[in-house]
Amino acid sequence: MPKQCIICDKVAGSREHIFPAALGGRRTNKQIYCGPHNNGFGPLASIIAQQLKPINALLAVRPDRADKAEPFVYETETGEQLRLFAGSVQRTDGASSQNGAMRIQLALGGPEGLRAIAYIALTFFAHYFQDFARLSQLALVKDFVLGAEPNNYVWWESAEATEKLPANPFNFGHTIQLITNGETQEAAAVVSLFQALTFGVALGTLVDMPSRTVTVFIDPHADHPPDDIYVETAEEVAAILRKPEPLQAHLHQTIFGGQGQVALSSLFQKIERWKFDRDMEPIKHRIAAVSLDHGKLTAEVEQIVGEEAGRVLRLARYVVDDLSAREGDKAHMKPVIALLEAQIAEDKSRQSGLSVLAEGAIGLAAIELVLALVEELKTTPVDLDLLWKYFSSGHGAWVVGRALFRPLSEALKLQIP
Repeated sequence: MPKQCIICDKVAGSREHIFPAALGGRRTNKQIYCGPHNNGFGPLASIIAQQLKPINALLAVRPDRADKAEPFVYETETGEQLRLFAGSVQRTDGASSQNGAMRIQLALGGPEGLRAIAYIALTFFAHYFQDFARLSQLALVKDFVLGAEPNNYVWWESAEATEKLPANPFNFGHTIQLITNGETQEAAAVVSLFQALTFGVALGTLVDMPSRTVTVFIDPHADHPPDDIYVETAEEVAAILRKPEPLQAHLHQTIFGGQGQVALSSLFQKIERWKFDRDMEPIKHRIAAVSLDHGKLTAEVEQIVGEEAGRVLRLARYVVDDLSAREGDKAHMKPVIALLEAQIAEDKSRQSGLSVLAEGAIGLAAIELVLALVEELKTTPVDLDLLWKYFSSGHGAWVVGRALFRPLSEALKLQIP
């Protein structure tokens, strides 16, 4: 017998995606919405897809029914156009971005975005609790999804709540957790996107609900079912969600107080490390293969650092940008910063894209990095954490920064009688 649309009395028959296709959802269900309501919810799915488009591009997520993942191009406050794709940030002229950092402001969490989160939660609830999804007690949250009711249902969850979710088996997978409490008769959901942007949803109070937790893990990189999801079911309440009160004050603080942006920044850092590990895996094996021969090891590390000169340049730019941000307004530091900036200056007329001085400075910094890495490899086996330490973190920046400061130190010594 055909199922009824969970919103109205019409027959459900549209084949809607349970999870938005634009975010990597592959599964469909034609027993949830009628055609008009499925089409009516299309803009909600589009809203969240648009808001998360930069992340989709960075992770190279292919929307369902699309041939391939798409890059994302945006313009910075300085007018520079950047292209994001598969973990990389590139200028549209083909060069690396100035500092390699992924700095993007998203409007995620606004009224329309929160309606989209409720839509995802409601659709999943209807998929796994079909009969309960048609009860009148869900009318208010349905009205919110339809735009006829103010938000009293969706909120941002904390980073701690995200960490308490069951481990997702998929890299940057989405997690949907449906929780029904037989004692309180409350139904709720957790929607965690890319294991980083997490929301709670209060669905309503339903009569005769059993205690049950259904956790759905979604792989946005899966090509097609059945490898796209993994489901865990337990006849118990995994967690009790507590809606913040007053809700609007919580949402205001999350968006304007920076909590949402912190979650986004944390996700970008994870993406950066994921891309780094993927790129450095073959380099790790190259170093391991010659680790017992000091001469071969030194030669191999020299070659690798030469191949990764862009990372050395990004470390140098990070050092200069960081110092400028912290000390740039102090008069006695302005000449120092100017000299450091000269060591990373661009010259697009040259093949390297750097001025003569900058090319020499980065070359010397690369030598310093080679010497430091080879020295540590004498006592430490190579792994991805060690390579991260030197090519993309504080220690590497310290080594490169020391090389940039050396000419200044030598000049000061010459001036001392």
